[in-house]
Formats: sequence, structure tokens, C-alpha cells
Amino acid sequence: MLVLLPTSSALFPTAAQPLGRRLLDAALNSPLYRAVLVPQAKRTMVSTAEQNGVPWSDALEWIQSQGPWSLPDGEAVSAPEYYRQPFHAYEMGNLCWEAALEGEIASRAVGARNFPAAGADGELAFRGAFDEALASMGATVPDGGRVVDLGCGSGISTRRIAAAWPQAESVVGIDLSPHFIAVGQRLQELGCAQAAAGHGAAATWRWVNPAEEYADPRVSLTLGDAATTRLPDGSADVVSLSLVIHELPPSATVDVCAEALRLLKPGGQLWVTEMDFETEGFTKLRANPLLFSLIRSTEPYLDVYADWMPQLPSALAEIGFGPVRLAAATGRHFALVATKPAPGQAGMAPGEIDDRRQQTAKEDTHLKTWEAKKGGS
Repeated sequence: MLVLLPTSSALFPTAAQPLGRRLLDAALNSPLYRAVLVPQAKRTMVSTAEQNGVPWSDALEWIQSQGPWSLPDGEAVSAPEYYRQPFHAYEMGNLCWEAALEGEIASRAVGARNFPAAGADGELAFRGAFDEALASMGATVPDGGRVVDLGCGSGISTRRIAAAWPQAESVVGIDLSPHFIAVGQRLQELGCAQAAAGHGAAATWRWVNPAEEYADPRVSLTLGDAATTRLPDGSADVVSLSLVIHELPPSATVDVCAEALRLLKPGGQLWVTEMDFETEGFTKLRANPLLFSLIRSTEPYLDVYADWMPQLPSALAEIGFGPVRLAAATGRHFALVATKPAPGQAGMAPGEIDDRRQQTAKEDTHLKTWEAKKGGS
């Protein structure tokens, strides 16, 4: 579906919150409710990992032993207020060692929940689905291209981009959490040491991802705010936001995407991979307050994201992107490629939206909320 937008439209919803959501928000902010739901959400994630062959406890013990842990040197970056909220079952959000040390293990569990038939390799299928959807919309990195991965965490998406695009000159990951950056940088050091030592040292590697993933010299991780990266104008061929926007309030998303536009060269691409609350699976889940509260207890912006998500393409068009293309990636997720118009180049009109999600709809393979393993509980 092609749409040419008018020159202005509302970026944010103005309707009052429904009563049911206000009551749910009040309950989720209750200390007693959080004391029940947040630990349960964490137990579900750990159980998913362990029952699908992801060695949560063993991997966590190993990464903890690779310290002592210290924050990266250099200028401190002040985290905005929205980033300092409790989420992902951590009172300090991403600003703590526990979240950073468990982050890549938890990502494996998320993959297993989305593609349970693949078990411990569910994350590979999950991220591979995004790769396929992006490619179907013309996502590409030119020879010698530079990629910036915003909200990179410890670098899972950053390393994957580098592996998928060997012609890229550099892939820079930027994240607001010094803890995640420290863990990612330490894993890079360990991966390089493992590669230098050869196969004889393989028995010492007890992490959830293979050591060779961390030894790519083109990948660098740095502390920074995705909305104000301080990188030069027009210095990137691709900017990526991988599973980041659902953790932001809409105003922050607009700021980050505007920064992406500034960073991109004319003709450069913004890649977004995200949850799609217009899919049947998420629509049904959200309609069940009891089940949805389990997810909402660890994702403070998920409801407002779900409401605002349909406006993302138009928001990108208003910022100055065009064309903006969307395709289904999984039964509950979409991928998006937005191009920074190049003056005089055909097919680069700002405001054009090409939504292919209906034509590319995928089977919903996600586990039920109460399940930890396919066919189990």
C-alpha cells in the first residue's frame, strides 16, 4: 500500500488513557503487585532459557568470573529520565551489572519464545527473520560502508550486522548503558584472545554465543545517547534500531530517528526491527489484562508504544524520510527500511509509505504467555 502523506500530521496520540489502562498502571506501580509480577516475569525468562537448552546459570557464572568489572573509561553520559526507570525485571533498568551480564542470555530466551521449534537456536531464527524482511525491502550496505547501531546493548545486533555485511568498513554500536558497553567490550577482548589461542582454548569458552562472533575488528562499541550521538553529519550509510523503540516513549523515538536522519548520507537507510501490535497475537494478548500485565510489569513504555506504533511510518515521513517501507518479519514483528532522500534521485520522495505487512504476513510461532517450551509449561 503506497501512501503520500500531507506535510503535517499529529505525531502523538491526544486521547485520554482508557480507564482499564489507568487501573492497570496503578496496579503495576503498586509495590506489592511489582513484588509478585516482576519476579514471576524473570522466572519465566530463566525457565524458558533452561528448558530450551540455553544454559542460563552456567553462562552467568562464567561471565561473572571474567571480571573484575568496571565501567568504561572516558566522558560520562547522562541518561535521560525515561532511561532510568525500572524495566526488564531490574530495578535500575539497564544501568546495573546484573542486567548487562544477563542481557545476551536473556536474548537467547526471547528467541526461544518466538521460535520454540528451534529451541536454543531460536534467537538465530528470530534475528534471521528480520534479516530476510529487511533484505526484501532493499536493505543494503555499500562497499566500504559505515553502519551505526543505536541502542546496541552489548553488541548482539552490531556483531550480526558486521557478519552479514562483510563489505562494511565499520559497524559502530552506541548505547546509554556503561554496564552493557563494558560487558560487550570485555566479550570482544575475550573473543579476540580465544581466536588467537586457537581451538585448544575452546573448552574455556562457556558463553551462549561462539567466541568468533566477538573477534571482528570492524566492530566497536561506545557509550552514548542515541538522540545526541555527536557523530558528524552524513557520516553513516546505514543506521539500525534493533528492538529498541518499544522501550522508548514516543518523543524519544522521534528524537532518535531525527538523529538517524542527520547521521545518514543522502540515500542512506534507517533499519528498524520491532514488535507489531497490529498483529493478531499481540492484539489478543493485550486484550487480556492479566496476561499482558506480566509483560507490562517489565516494560514501562509498552502500552504507549502499542498505541503509537501505527504512527511510526508517518512520523518518519514527517522527519524527512522517504520512502518508508514495512514488511512482516514474524507473526508478531515487523521490519522497516526508511531512506534519506537523495536530491534528484528517482523514488526518493519524502512522505511515501509502502506498507507490505498484509502481503508478507507470517505464521505466529510465539509461545503462549504461560509456556516456557513448545508443548510444555
